[in-house]
Amino acid sequence: MSRRVFTFSIKSFRFFQRTPIHPFYQLYSGGASRGVSLRSFCDRQEPRRMDLPEGVLMGFGNPLLDITCTVEDNVILEKYGLEANAAIIADEKHDALFDELMNMENVIYSAGGACQNSMRIFQWIVQTPFRAVFVGAVGKDKLGDRIEKRAKADGLLTLYQLKEELPTGSCAVIINGPNRSLVANLGAASLFNDDWIDEEENLCPLDRAEYFYFTGFFLAVCPPAVERVARMCSETNRIMILNFSAVFVLQMQKEALANIQPYVDIIICNKEEAIAYSDSNDWKTKNIFEIGSRLQKMPKANIRPRLVMITDAVCPVLVFQENDRVLEYPVPPVKQGEVFDTNGCGDAFVGGFLAMYVQRMPLDYCIRTGIFASQQVLHVVGVQIDKLPKFSEKCI
Repeated sequence: MSRRVFTFSIKSFRFFQRTPIHPFYQLYSGGASRGVSLRSFCDRQEPRRMDLPEGVLMGFGNPLLDITCTVEDNVILEKYGLEANAAIIADEKHDALFDELMNMENVIYSAGGACQNSMRIFQWIVQTPFRAVFVGAVGKDKLGDRIEKRAKADGLLTLYQLKEELPTGSCAVIINGPNRSLVANLGAASLFNDDWIDEEENLCPLDRAEYFYFTGFFLAVCPPAVERVARMCSETNRIMILNFSAVFVLQMQKEALANIQPYVDIIICNKEEAIAYSDSNDWKTKNIFEIGSRLQKMPKANIRPRLVMITDAVCPVLVFQENDRVLEYPVPPVKQGEVFDTNGCGDAFVGGFLAMYVQRMPLDYCIRTGIFASQQVLHVVGVQIDKLPKFSEKCI
């Protein structure tokens, strides 16, 4: 079957797909089967944002303290066997890395973890506190308290599972020019278990949420929790979003990914992760368009069509929909400022996208907001919400 590709220039963004009802709801709410006409794509009425209920979005991830340093060469990367733009889990040889970074003069500490960053960006855009809830495990220590206070200051409600066995986790973030390398010491985050789902105080937040976002990093920690919530989403007509997160997740969690795949409504990944998924499933192709199409067409447990987004720092964001429909959204060029930190860029894209998506805004609005958010954090070391400008829809 031939592939239909729609490419949009920056100027065309404001005039594309102006129906205020999100396609998932327009096509599949209450068993309706109304189609979206091409004429609606040219409707120039501004979309209407909706008032969001508290806890409408729930994110599952690994809460970490980001320890960020900027280096001028590759010495520290070579010393610890790190690759540019790679994300890995720390092992014994990386123990000294954290001490070395913390002794550097330019070290910056910030509340982090990919999912928590996305949820904080979501709140920055939505602006009404506690529309998003973040779930993960932290230690019973001062660091866990500090991360929780930072999250709440950014308007994010946290429902941490507390662990006494290990301290709160951390992540070494090494910036070298436009590249960044991540080494995560998960600590208490690695001990999360699905008992959290059965705890009485979490039943109401679980019942209230309409959208559930998972990182691949979290899937690597607790597959049973992801699978239980994924099944719940499918059975109760709620939306599940999965971010592949890193190449190692696709290489090491093949069975866990296969178990939840039928329940995933939206897949988000970058180009390298898409290729890694193809390799791990022996698809024998590195063609991004073919991979995206195959991901979109994989079997689902419900009637909602899957949405697949493949991002890239320079090339257009690709969106794969049913009936071989492919949308391309160009990424505007970015001028390098005084600070250029790509860590958190992907997290911000997700937060921006979800902030509009849960309000049932047009898909192009969601994508543009994601791109805008990702480019805002480029000039801030760490995802520091208090250093970002106040969000305005005029910016996108």
